[in-house]
Amino acid sequence: MASASTIPLGQRKPMAVFANAFDVTKIPVKAYEQYDVMTPDVESVRWRHRIIERLQNHEAPKIFRLCLFDGKSILYSAAPLDLPDGTSGNYTLVVPGKGRVTVKVARVAGETVTFDDLKRFLTGKISDQTPKVSVALNLLQFIIRQAPNLKYPNNGRAYFTSGGSKDLRGGLQLFRGFFQSVRPAIGRVLVNVDISAAAMYKPAPFVDVALEVLNIRGNARALSYKKHSKEWNVLDQFFRNVLVDIKLPKKTVTKKIVGLVEAAGRFPFTQEQEDGSSLPTTVAEYYYKTYNIRLSFPDIIGIELSRGSGKNTVIPAELCTVAAGQRYIRKLPQNMTSMMVDFSKFRPEKRLEMIVGQKGDRVQPPTLEYATSPYIQDAGMAISEKPITLQGQLLRSPIIFYGKKQPADVNNGAWNITRQHLHSPETIKAWAVVDYSLRLDQNVIKAFMDTLEQCCTARGMSVRAKPSYKRGSGVGSVDRDIKEACSLALTSAGAPPGYNKPPGIVLVILPQSAADIRQDVKRAGDVNLGVSTQCVREDNIAKFSGRQLDQYCNNIAIKINARLTGVNSIPSSPAYDWFTKDDFMFFGADVGHPGPGVQNKPSVASVVFSYDRHGVKYSAVSRVQQPRQERIGELGPMVYDAITRYGKVNGKAPRRLMFFRDGLSEGEYAGVGELEFQDIKEAVRRVWAEVKLNDPPPLITYLIVGKRHHIRFFPTNPQDGDRKSGNVPAGFVASEGIANPIAKDFYLLSHGGILGSWCTVCAAIFRSTDYVWSFLASRPAHYIVLKDEIFDFDIRPIQEVAYTLCHAYVSATRSVSIPAPVYYADKVCARAEYHFDESLRYADSDGATVASSSTCEKQSFNLSQWRSGYAQAHSSMLARMFFA
Repeated sequence: MASASTIPLGQRKPMAVFANAFDVTKIPVKAYEQYDVMTPDVESVRWRHRIIERLQNHEAPKIFRLCLFDGKSILYSAAPLDLPDGTSGNYTLVVPGKGRVTVKVARVAGETVTFDDLKRFLTGKISDQTPKVSVALNLLQFIIRQAPNLKYPNNGRAYFTSGGSKDLRGGLQLFRGFFQSVRPAIGRVLVNVDISAAAMYKPAPFVDVALEVLNIRGNARALSYKKHSKEWNVLDQFFRNVLVDIKLPKKTVTKKIVGLVEAAGRFPFTQEQEDGSSLPTTVAEYYYKTYNIRLSFPDIIGIELSRGSGKNTVIPAELCTVAAGQRYIRKLPQNMTSMMVDFSKFRPEKRLEMIVGQKGDRVQPPTLEYATSPYIQDAGMAISEKPITLQGQLLRSPIIFYGKKQPADVNNGAWNITRQHLHSPETIKAWAVVDYSLRLDQNVIKAFMDTLEQCCTARGMSVRAKPSYKRGSGVGSVDRDIKEACSLALTSAGAPPGYNKPPGIVLVILPQSAADIRQDVKRAGDVNLGVSTQCVREDNIAKFSGRQLDQYCNNIAIKINARLTGVNSIPSSPAYDWFTKDDFMFFGADVGHPGPGVQNKPSVASVVFSYDRHGVKYSAVSRVQQPRQERIGELGPMVYDAITRYGKVNGKAPRRLMFFRDGLSEGEYAGVGELEFQDIKEAVRRVWAEVKLNDPPPLITYLIVGKRHHIRFFPTNPQDGDRKSGNVPAGFVASEGIANPIAKDFYLLSHGGILGSWCTVCAAIFRSTDYVWSFLASRPAHYIVLKDEIFDFDIRPIQEVAYTLCHAYVSATRSVSIPAPVYYADKVCARAEYHFDESLRYADSDGATVASSSTCEKQSFNLSQWRSGYAQAHSSMLARMFFA
């Protein structure tokens, strides 16, 4: 363990910023009673909230008016409730759209909830976040969220309103809203408030929404699809678990869709008669005889409301309207994700203005309503209307060395390589182009490849042959296409007969919408054949020219060099150089989960690790595990493999391990974080025992990197911000005033803001608006140091090493929002779909089963079939950064 005084540090200067957090100036003093709320026939959180709202405002307002509800089964009250039976009571309600519901409310025996332990926790008199502290913090969350969550669609932590909504087409619309969360800090409690956005199902007639989802202009008769047709599957996926209002004479009921039915009006069933007999009929006949409703479209699809016991409830689509206020929780298509980013992005000063708010704003932020919230007033709680000011520091940018130790000019996290040679450029002896484009002329492709070759050569790479060309056949023949392209490339390069090593790179041109082809390309290259592939989209080739085309091709060139095991650049800073002067490894780890609510697909854990003396070359291992299991179940064996590979490459063992873990929530620090640290320790002991090493085991620093939070920074002085974007400049770090009471932590904004044409180029390079979003939002990463044997919990050198690693991402000439090994681990998880056997349909959203959490808990999961169907990367790819 190093003494803090012995680790050199780079320069840093003080800087003040605003944060989107507001002081709780008065913590409640009341004690809250707890009550169980039992609604045995209602599992939906949405309906439970509606039931409580009905209880509070209509059925028994004098008893329940200011109660706080957790959305599940607990009700809190600052005074004992006057229940019919003293400590319990039954209530029968009529809830619009739901019908008659019985609710039982019963007082929970035991202590009341107070805020005494929370106050001691904040002042350091209690060192751990005890259960009493956690319950008090949760209660504060309910106090601030109760009023808006009863009025607006919400996900618990954020609420959304239709003010300023935008039509997305495809049956969806965008709502703006606000996120709010109580966070403890040393000596204070803060309320974090941020603007948010959500995709919502469009509240419109089912038939109209279905036609819009399919992008069909026509009447309802177009919806006469057969089961499992392409259109059927699209609609079944879109509408599954969606609530619809069914309008009948004299009443409207709200029900959940569980499936679709073809030719719903013709659907046959037997109807029980008053005399006990059964009469065959159809849905159309039933509605005509029972309600005098003659169906206009009996041959189109209908909806199924229930399954089980051999009985189905089928409703004609023309009688249904998609219920208002429903969030779309699936992954948005790429084109809609771009629209979401455009809808949500604001310059920093505008974002802060919206958070602080002004009276008369179309959408009022919660900060303006805290003073009048009856729940906050009843609690005796007070929240400042002004955002906090933090005193942080601006770290000096690391030096980025290219060929011949020439440094790049780094400005606000960005640099230009047009006059640089790569640090260790590789040679392209043979390469090929496989063309799946729909509209590109071969002359355009040749001009693009000429530019790419010029950029590769200008960066110091040796290109010894012209790329061979093959026109691709499409989905189902990608393996064959790439094999033939490889053969053409080797022949063109003059390889002798029988030479079986793959060419350096196969560049694949994809049409604009080509998820299936890209998946096949990456599975063929990364897993089946062991060939490095680089995909480019035809629309990017067509739209870029001049300087933008050079930028695009230069970024492709550095990705190609990394995949050929070359080194693009070497980052340097005093603390980083100190760390890397000894034998070391950087690790990044993440767990990727299936989409929200998906219950029948596994999670994938990844570990990436450096194996070179500069910390820029990485390899990766990944494993399949139970759905939504956050702890990496096989972390020990994965770290064992990593250290073993390092030893084979370097002929010695590492003496320092710095482990960056992505994705753990605050509630998992002590449990998952501690267990994983012990797994790493055990892997080290195993290696040392098997190799019989006499050297001391490596020192380990384990820290969590969080990026799914809502803390944002804003310059207090606009002149201190980035000139173009207005964001806080790259390198800003803060901990004082916002630090976690139970762990050493800090927030680091490692990337600069981007606007304009660079957004387009970066989105094209990274195939995702997520990369661009992190820049526009000015979102820092949150680092929590759980274990530290190297730096002795001195966070200054940790900050500098982390910041330097944000400049080491091989696919960019900009610093990124999280350290490179974390970024790589995240990408390995995202590429899991390429490693599963196609028969498992891992990437096929039609094959996903979406259910409530209660349903997920009831069903078992067969992990063995997923493990047997998951292939590791081809052995020839282990040293190639195919995931970058």
